[in-house]
Amino acid sequence: MTRVNDESLAMGELSGYIISYGKDPENLTEKVRIDSADTMEYTVTNLDNGTWYFTIQVEDVDGLISEPSQPVSKTIQG
Repeated sequence: MTRVNDESLAMGELSGYIISYGKDPENLTEKVRIDSADTMEYTVTNLDNGTWYFTIQVEDVDGLISEPSQPVSKTIQG
């Protein structure tokens, strides 16, 4: 894993993640903060029908937050 400036980033330097999501990939209004870098999965619940978009950001122990990942999508059908 590397920082934006190409310096290496060890897992021990991570403090957690921020998952952003919503129905508009340009405006992800919902956020979940995960305060443990050891967490490797998270389930977002109570999504209504439609296509939802998600990004993730990494936070380091100094409070620096990465740029969002490229959005991924999931379509929920009832």
